[in-house]
Amino acid sequence: MTSDVPARRRRDASARGPAAGFLLVEALATMAIGAVILVAVGSLLGLMSRQADLTAQRTERMDVAGHGLAAIARELGSAARARWAGPGPRGFVFVGLPDRVLFSLDRPEGDRLSRPMAILLQSTETQAGGVVLRAEAALSPLDPGEGALDFGPPDRLYAGPALVRFAYVGAVGAGGPEVLLDAWPAGEALPVAVRVAFTDPASGDILSSLRVPLRIEAEAGCAAPRKAFCSRIDARSVEGEGEPGAGPAGDVAARGVR
Repeated sequence: MTSDVPARRRRDASARGPAAGFLLVEALATMAIGAVILVAVGSLLGLMSRQADLTAQRTERMDVAGHGLAAIARELGSAARARWAGPGPRGFVFVGLPDRVLFSLDRPEGDRLSRPMAILLQSTETQAGGVVLRAEAALSPLDPGEGALDFGPPDRLYAGPALVRFAYVGAVGAGGPEVLLDAWPAGEALPVAVRVAFTDPASGDILSSLRVPLRIEAEAGCAAPRKAFCSRIDARSVEGEGEPGAGPAGDVAARGVR
């Protein structure tokens, strides 16, 4: 009877062998599948994290661009009329180029009269994209031109991946179509609006733009310089001339230039 025990144990061990091997293979396969699932979940979480970072960066860039565009539009929309000093026709304090705009505005100072200022917006390309700097200088009625201005340290209005470019909207005639110019010639007329465009520094393509109207009304006196004041016309120059409104003032009024 005792001799049967080892034989029975050998039979039981041989019976359990295939089952034990199958369970081991099944456990290894389960572990492999679990590892694959964990890797897939980790990759998905990494992709979602990168996507969230990209979305946050894009949102931040849009916020920066929006704040910068609003600041630039606010500056341009506050432009005021002022003229350079000097004999003969006096041009407006306005210089418009693709990368810079010079204009004037009236800064209120409490109960006192507003103080005229010259504002310079300069757009510059950088390695990261572009920046727009703002500088200001006191504007005197005796300043003959931009060279007489003493600008202070600039402030940054915008810094981002896009490059800011300016263009200028002029009216061909009263009620006529508008024309868009890359540069505004210095003279006795002002643009009706300024287009502020965010462009791709590499290709120059316009990514977005905003048309900022200049809220500068025409001087009514320039339509009839004999009867009212016109800052562009010397009162002595209209003595002995023909009908009121003839000459340069009448031409400007007739063209509807503001």
